Amino acid sequence: MPKMSKIYLILSIHNHQPVGNFDHVVEDAYKKAYLPFLKMLALHPKLKLVLHYSGNLLVWLEKKHPEAIDMITALIRAERVELLSGGFYEPVLCSLPEDDRVMQIKEMTAYIKDTFGYTPGGMWLAERVWEPHLPKCISKAGIEYLPLDDYHFKLAGVDDRGLLGYHITEENGLMIKVFPGSEELRYSIPFKDVDKVITYLKEVSMTGGSPLLTLADDGEKFGVWPDTFSHCYKDGWLKSFFSALEENSDWIETTTFNEYQERFYPVGRVYLPAASYREMGEWALPPDGALDYEYALNEMKGLFGDRAKSFLRGGTWRSFFAKYPESNHIHKRMLMISKKVHEAAKKLKVKIPHHLPLLKGGREGLLLHELWKGQCNDAYWHGIFGGLYLPHLRSSLYRHLLNAESMAEKLLGEDVSVEEGDFDCDGFRDICISRGDITAFFTEDSGALIELSSKGKQVNVLDVLTRRPEAYHSRISETSQNDSRETKTIHDPERLGAKESGITDYLIYDNYRRASLLDHFFDYNIKLDELMRSEYDEKGDFIGSPYLLERINERQALGVRFSREGLASGNNVKIDKSVLFRKSGIRVDYLIEGIYDGIFATEFNLSFLGSPYPSIHAGGKALFMKDKGAHGDVKSFYIKDKFLNVKLEFSFDEKVDVWHYPIETVSLSEGGAERLYQGTACLFMKKIDFYSNKRLGFNVSFGEVK
Repeated sequence: MPKMSKIYLILSIHNHQPVGNFDHVVEDAYKKAYLPFLKMLALHPKLKLVLHYSGNLLVWLEKKHPEAIDMITALIRAERVELLSGGFYEPVLCSLPEDDRVMQIKEMTAYIKDTFGYTPGGMWLAERVWEPHLPKCISKAGIEYLPLDDYHFKLAGVDDRGLLGYHITEENGLMIKVFPGSEELRYSIPFKDVDKVITYLKEVSMTGGSPLLTLADDGEKFGVWPDTFSHCYKDGWLKSFFSALEENSDWIETTTFNEYQERFYPVGRVYLPAASYREMGEWALPPDGALDYEYALNEMKGLFGDRAKSFLRGGTWRSFFAKYPESNHIHKRMLMISKKVHEAAKKLKVKIPHHLPLLKGGREGLLLHELWKGQCNDAYWHGIFGGLYLPHLRSSLYRHLLNAESMAEKLLGEDVSVEEGDFDCDGFRDICISRGDITAFFTEDSGALIELSSKGKQVNVLDVLTRRPEAYHSRISETSQNDSRETKTIHDPERLGAKESGITDYLIYDNYRRASLLDHFFDYNIKLDELMRSEYDEKGDFIGSPYLLERINERQALGVRFSREGLASGNNVKIDKSVLFRKSGIRVDYLIEGIYDGIFATEFNLSFLGSPYPSIHAGGKALFMKDKGAHGDVKSFYIKDKFLNVKLEFSFDEKVDVWHYPIETVSLSEGGAERLYQGTACLFMKKIDFYSNKRLGFNVSFGEVK
C-alpha cells in the first residue's frame, strides 16, 4: 500500500468587483462573502491562505469598511496571509499597451505596500488570460510568480505528476514562476462534501514526494454565488472545511506561494500556450462552434474521461473582439485614448507611484487612473461572469475613457483632433473626430456612425448592444429542470434557468449591427412590430455594404462625407450624406438620387447609460426610453435624462414620422437567463416618390435639462 506523505495546499482566493458596479451590489458581496470569510479565517489560526483583492475593491474597502483592511493587515502580520498584486483595475493584461501593463501592476504593488506595509512578490492574472509574451512585462513589473490553471499546463503536455508543483517560464530570458491551479479543487470547493475533498487530498498525498495542490478561484463563490451563503456559513461548510484542514495538519500543510517557492525547487521549465480557464475558451467561440465544442467534448469524455478536456481547445480571450464588435470598438478606442494619455502624462512628468498619495486622498480624477479604470476587464467579454451585456458596466468604461480623453486633450492643448485609419481592425476605413465636447467615430461599413460621445457628460449615446444568438439560448427553459437541493458550481449546466416567464419570446436576432446613421428602404406597408422583431423585408442593399468615406475640412467646416451607389427595390439609387460638426452636436444632410417609391428611413440606436427611464418627447407625447411608439409628422423631438442632466434633440428640415422600440437581449448571468434593456432604436421615416433626387437633413444637438 502506498505510503501517505505530507501534501502542501495553497488556497488562493481572488476577490473583485467591476469598475462601475452598483454600490449596493458591492456591499452585498462584502456582507455575504468578503467579511464572513475573513471572520472564519481568523477563527482558524493554524491555516495560511493567499488573498487577492483588485485595486478598486481595496479602495472601496478602505473607504467603506476599514475594519476589513485592519483584519487583512492583522493576518499579514501574523504571517498567515500572503497578499497578491496584479493590474490595479483588474485588466486582461495582454489586451493593454505594454506601458499600461507594467504601470498598473507597479501601482497595485505600491498601493499594497502603502496600505499594509507589505510588498507582494506574486500577482493575480485577471481571468487567468495567459499569452506567451507576458513573462516580459510581468517580470519588468517586479513580479516573481503567479497562479494559472492546470488547464494551461495540460495544453502544454504536462502530465499529472508535473501538476503537483510549480514551473519556470520565460520570455527572452525574463523569468517568472507559474503555479497550476487544480480544476478538481475549483469544482469541489465549496460544492462537494468536506469528506470528499479531504479524501481527494489523501489520494494525491499517496503519490509521494511532498506534492502541492493549488486552488486559485473566486472569493465570491464563498457567499455570493447562488445558494452559497447558506451553504458556506449557515450550513457550516466553510467552518467544517477549515476545521478538517486543521485536524489533519499532520499531513496537510496550508502554505503560500512565497513560502513554497522558497522551500522547493521547480518541477521544470514550461512554455504555456495562449489560454484562460477552460470554460472561457468555450464562451469565446461563436455560437455554432460552442455547441460543436460541447458535443465533441461529451463524445470524447466517453473515450478519455476528464482527460478529454485537455485534448479539445476552445477560442482565446481575444476572440471576444471578433465575436462582439461592440467590445472591439471600446478596446480600440481605449488604445487610441491610451496613446493620448501617455503623451499628456509625459508632459506632466508623471511617475509611478508619484500620484498614489493623491489617489488615497480621494482625488480619483487622476489622468492615468481614469484611463486604467476604462481598462477593467469585465465589460469587454461575455460568459457567466463577463459583463459585456450589462449596460452600466459598458457605460462605466466609456465614462472613464472619455474623461481621460478630455483631460489629455486639455493638457495637450488639443481642441480638435482628427484621426484616420482602420482603428477597429475590421478592414474598413474609419475617421474619428474629436472637437470640443463631442467625439464621433465613423466607418465605411454601412456608412455608419459608431460612436457619438459627450465628453462633458461622459457618455456615448450610441452604446447599444446588438441582439445576437448565444450558444446557451438553445438550452434556456422556462424554469430550471434541476430539482436537486445540492449546492452546485455556477458552471453546472443544470443551473441554467430563466429569471422570468416568457423569456424565450425575447430571443430575437438582428440582421445587422446596431450602429447609427443606417440607411433603410421599406415598402409602404412596413409595420413597427415587424421592425422590432426583425421580421421585415429590406428593399435596399445599403446596410452591410461599404460606403466611400471622405474627410471634410474646408472653410472651417469639419466632418465627413459618405457616398454609395446601390439598389432599392431593384432600381439604381445613390446616397450622398455628409455629417458636419456644430457647436453642440452634428448636422446631417442627405442627397438621394435615382428612382424609388416607398419609405426611406435613417436609423439611430440610442442609450443613456442603459437606463430605460429617460423620456422621449415627440408629437406632444412623453414616453419612457424603453417604450415603443410611432409619431407622425414630427419636426423635432428630444430625449431627456435628468440623471445625466442631458437633453439630446433631433430637429428635421421637413416633417418625418418617428418610430422607436426597445432593444432587449437575453443573456446568461450567475443567477440564470435574464432580459436586459440595451437601448432604443429610433427610425426617422419619410415617404418618398422620386425620379431624380431628394434632399433630407436634420440636426442632432446636446443640451442641458431645464
